[in-house]
Amino acid sequence: MINLKVLRENANLTQRDCALVLGIPKTTFCYYEQGKSEPDFQTLFKIANYFNCSIDYLLGHQTQGILHLDNLTPAQRKLVELIQKLNDEQSLVAIGYFSDMLHLPYSEVRPSKPF
Repeated sequence: MINLKVLRENANLTQRDCALVLGIPKTTFCYYEQGKSEPDFQTLFKIANYFNCSIDYLLGHQTQGILHLDNLTPAQRKLVELIQKLNDEQSLVAIGYFSDMLHLPYSEVRPSKPF
């Protein structure tokens, strides 16, 4: 459960919070984070669903979380579909547009690495 602690901390949750949601003792959750114990399949699915990530990501077989389209509205799904068709230059223009629309400085939303 390599990424469990990262997910929990990114969500600003305590181990106790997670244990309550999963219906397990806090010590059991701690053991999952420390790699001293592994959850059964049912608990693994609960954790993945709760954090909206893949089981592969939890187990460290995938380095990044996946975007789950089923959590998006139809309009947001369409936007993702259109974004995938943009080239790098068009993507930068779109980022600029979004930053204006959201009243965010471009420096806050621009990619950290150049394309």
